[in-house]
Amino acid sequence: MSSSSSSSSDGIEGDLIDAFQAEYEEEMLNEEEEPRRPRRRREFIRRDRLGAHDRLFEDYFADDCNYPPSFFRRRGEAPVVNFTVNGHEYNYGYYLADGIYPSWPVFMKGVTLPQSEKQRVFTAAQSAWRKDVECAFGVLKARFNILAVPGRSYSRRTLGLIMRACVILHNMIIDDERGTNLENIYETVDSNVGPAIHNHAPPSLAARIKMDNEMRDSPMYTQLQHDLIEHVWANA
Repeated sequence: MSSSSSSSSDGIEGDLIDAFQAEYEEEMLNEEEEPRRPRRRREFIRRDRLGAHDRLFEDYFADDCNYPPSFFRRRGEAPVVNFTVNGHEYNYGYYLADGIYPSWPVFMKGVTLPQSEKQRVFTAAQSAWRKDVECAFGVLKARFNILAVPGRSYSRRTLGLIMRACVILHNMIIDDERGTNLENIYETVDSNVGPAIHNHAPPSLAARIKMDNEMRDSPMYTQLQHDLIEHVWANA
């Protein structure tokens, strides 16, 4: 009795599996295949790279270039700076920078891992001076939109006047708002007024390459940093 009942249940289960499999196969056969998108071949554009390089050089970088400086705004030029520190003379100024900048004489950074008391004093002083400058410029840029737009084409005299005017106005605002609880209202409108155009001739390519090499001189950076460390330590 038990064997006959088990065999009948196995037969029913097998019939159900066969019916399900047949239905599944029929659905798969009747299912429409989605049309495949035609493969798009990548277009190849031939470019005369050597000719483009020659034209770029002749147009902008040659001594007798095709486009004179009057076509463009004057490029930013660093002021002439001559100073002597620790008995060595230097002809370029420098910016106080953090460790993300390269080790060039125009970027003076603190010592990453100071090993002596002189290096620790110099690094602390450099960091304090740099943060003071960054904070002051950040406050002025947030308040006056003219400082947030590019200013490379302004003359040095105009840049100096702009900075003095912003500092004076900032101090006047602080003095006027002293003792009041007012929210800072800064300029948020984009300025459409561009700087004045000056038609000073740029230096020749050879002179520009020479200046770039001097500004990237790593041994000069090491010497300048050593001299400044000694100078700060002597005046600490």
